[in-house]
Amino acid sequence: MSRFQKYSFIGLLTTLVVALGACKKWLPEDLDYISPKAGFVQVLFNPTLGRTTVYSRVFNTDNSTTPLTFKIVNVRLRGTGEPTHDFEKTVPVWVWTRSYTGDEKSVAEIDAKRKLENHQVFEIREKSGDFILWNAADSTMLRQLPDPGYLFDVVVSNSGGTNTYKDLTLTPQWGIPYSPDDDVNPLTGKPMEEKIKGSSDTTKTQLKYIHPVVFNMLGDSTELPIKSDSVRVMFRKTGDGSSLTFKFLNKDSLLMNPANFNRTGPLDSLLHGFNVKATSTYIRYDVAYPIPVVNYPTRWTTGDGRQTKVEFAFDRKGFGGSIQRGYLDFSFAIYQKGDWEVIFFFASDTPRFRDE
Repeated sequence: MSRFQKYSFIGLLTTLVVALGACKKWLPEDLDYISPKAGFVQVLFNPTLGRTTVYSRVFNTDNSTTPLTFKIVNVRLRGTGEPTHDFEKTVPVWVWTRSYTGDEKSVAEIDAKRKLENHQVFEIREKSGDFILWNAADSTMLRQLPDPGYLFDVVVSNSGGTNTYKDLTLTPQWGIPYSPDDDVNPLTGKPMEEKIKGSSDTTKTQLKYIHPVVFNMLGDSTELPIKSDSVRVMFRKTGDGSSLTFKFLNKDSLLMNPANFNRTGPLDSLLHGFNVKATSTYIRYDVAYPIPVVNYPTRWTTGDGRQTKVEFAFDRKGFGGSIQRGYLDFSFAIYQKGDWEVIFFFASDTPRFRDE
């Protein structure tokens, strides 16, 4: 290579480097990626009003760059298409600031671990895409079945672009503040009815009831085993406080003494309640609501943490002096704060508590 060619090559290379450096500032920064195939794996939501319900992991990012930003837009009535601001209504809700363990010693200690915040009745979490209906939302704020509910769109974005997902559906069911809730029709809020078993007349119906699990109990008058489906459970709200009361009715609808269940165990270990008061007609606790206060397994709850569990038991001597232990087990949840009663009605026969 001649000296002239050599210097020309070096000059050209230098020019290219300078030019690239000058142009670098005009190049766009690396953009996020949002996949055109990303989307919601669930688009129909039918929660029960009065219960905090979270729909998590309902969005498939399809390898989009995260975090994404989610926003609900264009909320409208499903039946008419008319725009509505129902989702924008706000309610005070409990939000945890410290972990609940199940070892708290008072309602005040539980409440010290959470605080009240105002939230929209139905919202989407901005960075996760989780939907949440808060338990303070009721039929005065949102429409419920048999109304067709709502349609809404969701805008999902990052610096790489925006996707809009249309016509997601929210159809709330009638608010039932407790579970099990077999005794209430979720479409109307009225008592649930069912066909009479064994009846040839298919038009005849009877009220449907909630039942506990009953084991090894004998009817006092019939001397027949008491079946679980003959014992009814009733929930009654009597005030706006923060208590829970258990009552027991015999076959004549008269209150029984809870002390008859003499193997129930320490009453302060029956459920996560405080300041227990036991009388000849009831057992009452101060409690924090909802029950359970979180969906988290503790010694007070079922295995999935969604319901609290109680067990009442008694011993009596059967024939030959053998000890017969009867059980009544019941798992339940109450979502609305108040003075609640849980009443066990032995409709077919009163248990035999006396010895043979």
